[in-house]
Amino acid sequence: MTTGLGALVRQPLWRRWTAASFLGRLPMTMTLLALILVGEEATGSLAIGAQLAGVATFTAGITAPLRGRQLDRGGLREGLRNGALLTAVVLVAMAGAVILDLPVWVLFALAAAQGTALAALSGGFRALLVPVVSAEDLPRANTLEAVFIEVAFVAGPSLAGVLAMLVGPVGVLLAMAGAAGGAAVLVMTLPPVTGSAPGETAAPWRTRGAMPVYLIAMTIGVTFGLLESALAPRVEELGLTAASAGPLLALTAAGSALGGVFAALRRDHRRHQVRIAVALLASFGVLMAAVASSGSVLVLAVLLFAVGIPIAPLNALGALRLQDVLPVSRLGEGFALYTAAILVGAGLGQSITGQLLDDVGAQALLMATGAVPAAVAVVVTGRVATSKRRRAAAAAAVSAAQR
Repeated sequence: MTTGLGALVRQPLWRRWTAASFLGRLPMTMTLLALILVGEEATGSLAIGAQLAGVATFTAGITAPLRGRQLDRGGLREGLRNGALLTAVVLVAMAGAVILDLPVWVLFALAAAQGTALAALSGGFRALLVPVVSAEDLPRANTLEAVFIEVAFVAGPSLAGVLAMLVGPVGVLLAMAGAAGGAAVLVMTLPPVTGSAPGETAAPWRTRGAMPVYLIAMTIGVTFGLLESALAPRVEELGLTAASAGPLLALTAAGSALGGVFAALRRDHRRHQVRIAVALLASFGVLMAAVASSGSVLVLAVLLFAVGIPIAPLNALGALRLQDVLPVSRLGEGFALYTAAILVGAGLGQSITGQLLDDVGAQALLMATGAVPAAVAVVVTGRVATSKRRRAAAAAAVSAAQR
């Protein structure tokens, strides 16, 4: 049991978990650029590479709940080790397929296998945080974990790009495999979690208090999916190249990391959870509208940094809520569902952009994006108010009956 952020950082067990989770998630954050470059290397087509990345992401999203359930039933620590090792094997196989110039369908099959292998790793590591730290340390550790996810999403593409220039796409795949292998070794130094029997507890989505968290996760995914897919055409409208969207999106990740650090320094993370979540969602929507309204590149850059600030605190609140309401035996599946909700939401946002971009333009799409978190904030507020009225009415009825 610790008393502050510094004391938490000094815990060897927490540091080992941090290293294992970072290495385990790194291949996921490198996948998009790595597979785009693999497609170009193997076929000469960036479009094929984008399709490979899409297959991996889609497969990860739809298989995450099943893979999370497998983690819970087989033992969380051992399941994470096996998932990381399988990820490493698939990545080495893909590198071999590129070297041997195998047919493109082999690459697509391996991309699907890669998505399946790493589908539950992010949620599984988040679930494994529970036995690593004390209940008092969990809020800060959970918020820092949200920060490290943002760091991984900045470091992953950057590392993939640098490695691609130095050693080519095959070298990137092998580096990803090495990171997954390192995670497999480190995770076995962490506490074990006993597996659960089938049907032992209710499914995560049926647990009271969990569905609003999944709704918020999908909201984050939809909003960010719209942002990242509409930003490139928007910066072109402002006179920059589409590639400029990459560094600008990195500013959003940096803002999210800053927001997470600020949240980690707060002492009380459980009081007024709903009010804080609603405030963060509302600010997310307002900032997105401001991003859409910006006509200056400099102002756009500042606003993109600001729009990231609510993301890590929202993720941290959602994770803390799930840890409070879900049984430990279903945490792997519960957090895998959280990841799946974000991935599905992001895919939905990207699809909306693809359908509407030519008709309404990037600026209008970004403006509409701000309405998504704002609308969810209104829905959550209404649900909470209704729940309070029902509890008050029930309490009044019990009091009247006792008289």
